Amino acid sequence: MTVLLLVACGVLLAVFFGALQARWFARMDRGFLFTMILAMGGFVLVSAVVSGFLSYRAGREVVYREIVDGLSNAGDIVEANLRELTRAELEQLHIYADSLAAEMADAKRGQLRADLTHIDELDKVILQISVFDKHTTMLATSYEVKEDDNTSLVAVATALGGNDYVSDPHMSPVIRTYELTMATPIRGPDKSVIAALTIRYDLGTNLSRLIGATRFGGEGYALITDNSGHVLAHVEKQLIGSDLSANPAFQEGTRGTGWRVAPNPRGQRSLFVYRPVKSPASGTPLPWVLLVEMDEEKALAPIAALRRQVLLAIAILTLPGLLIGWRVAVSISGPVEKLVHFVRKVQGGDFTGSVPEGRDELGRLGAALNHMTHGLEERDRVKELFGRYVATQVSDKLVKGEINLGGESRRVTILFSDIRSFTAMSEKMTPAQIVAFLNDYFSEMVEAVFDQSGILDKFMGDGLMAVFGSLGDMPDHPRRAVLTALRMKSLLGKINGDRSMLGKPPIDIGIGLHTDEVIVGNIGSRRRLEYTVIGDGVNTCSRVQALNKDFGTTILITETTYEAVKDEFECRLMPETELRGKSHPLRFYEVVSVKETVGQAVPPVKLNL
Repeated sequence: MTVLLLVACGVLLAVFFGALQARWFARMDRGFLFTMILAMGGFVLVSAVVSGFLSYRAGREVVYREIVDGLSNAGDIVEANLRELTRAELEQLHIYADSLAAEMADAKRGQLRADLTHIDELDKVILQISVFDKHTTMLATSYEVKEDDNTSLVAVATALGGNDYVSDPHMSPVIRTYELTMATPIRGPDKSVIAALTIRYDLGTNLSRLIGATRFGGEGYALITDNSGHVLAHVEKQLIGSDLSANPAFQEGTRGTGWRVAPNPRGQRSLFVYRPVKSPASGTPLPWVLLVEMDEEKALAPIAALRRQVLLAIAILTLPGLLIGWRVAVSISGPVEKLVHFVRKVQGGDFTGSVPEGRDELGRLGAALNHMTHGLEERDRVKELFGRYVATQVSDKLVKGEINLGGESRRVTILFSDIRSFTAMSEKMTPAQIVAFLNDYFSEMVEAVFDQSGILDKFMGDGLMAVFGSLGDMPDHPRRAVLTALRMKSLLGKINGDRSMLGKPPIDIGIGLHTDEVIVGNIGSRRRLEYTVIGDGVNTCSRVQALNKDFGTTILITETTYEAVKDEFECRLMPETELRGKSHPLRFYEVVSVKETVGQAVPPVKLNL
């Protein structure tokens, strides 16, 4: 159970780290609070589980070591009993051999068999007793059974050579148990070997009786395997002969003493404690293995209370861990919530608030946010101030630091506007009146430019210059420029209407438009820059605007602009006229109105600011 809990904690910990990496909790409204609670509670839980597991494992090791020590003592007893049983049987075999030696010279075969049968009946552990002559021919046996293996032949040969012999255990053909074949020489009066005496000894019964009395942990019992992994002795007789060669406990038991949890012959999970046992067979055979099989839960019964205490301790420690995690999370998430609320106010353009400052991380973050807010407030003030002198789009670039010297060649449409006879009109006005009039006039005209995403380049006394297509992607800049001009003409009617109500004379304006390739960029020095356009197209547009006075028109466009907008606007061709600085006459068109089939809806422009 503890191991499973430890594995579960490891899996949960891996999932938690994966969730942090993938920011799963960031999708939750209280994700940070939840993360901190899980982190603190999880840390305490894992610490408690690991500590409890190590304590439980140490206790388990003590229990297993005690069982191993007990098995080691039991193994010494088994080895001693095996040696004693083997020695006693060999001594008894010597006595039988001496008693048969005197009768071998004149004994008949039938009488010899009767003697062997009598010996067999007296010694209940003997399964069969036989006599072989020097040619390994069986002279007599207690029972007529088939000598079906080579063990008897090896035993007879060893005995005829003058030595005792003890075989490895093998399954008895008489009963389902393991037996040992023992042999000793029969010597004549001159001590020469005249025959061999062999017995088949019931080893399994004796071993089972021996280990049956050995108990471990109340219900644990022992079993013995030979060096090939087959069960020699077991309290359950039907399991004698079972193959445990694949059992790790057997494999390790041939090399030393220890313990292992593995399936038993019935497929049940058991604790096996093992140690090698020296085989009584002649020569230097591989050792047998003494195994103690115990139900794992029952083997660990002495520390069951410890396991319960470990689980209780884990539960007790986890609860305060979660509470501590909750309090720590609240102590952090509270100030963080205030910071989030403050940032949202700043995001909405409200720079009036502030957050508490301090020396810890959150306090330093609050100080940085307050400093940032002051900077944003100052930036907006500067931006607003720039907006009064420079086009908004350009001021955005200036605030962002995009003020590199130089420019680029672009095809744009330029608009010049001028008030007719303003000099004569201004002579009748005070300076304050002139400024007030121009402010009102330009407020209307500049809005017309901005409505079509134009750039206000500069004011020139009573005139203004605007550019369309110098910033961003604006393929329809000629159309936007003409719409601006028509809007300015319409606003002029509104201005004159207001002047008429005040008893003031109307004013006239002239607007010139020209589409051409010019240089667009920041012109000037690093101390004084102007975002503007330069080139022959600027001069051309200025002179086109002046032609309105000669033609008596309000809006004049050049042929390059006309070709771009002729399908959308009603235009009237004007007489060819030479412009100062031009070598040949140019065509000009008066813009009358928007064609009836053409709407004035203009898609928004994406500016690359």
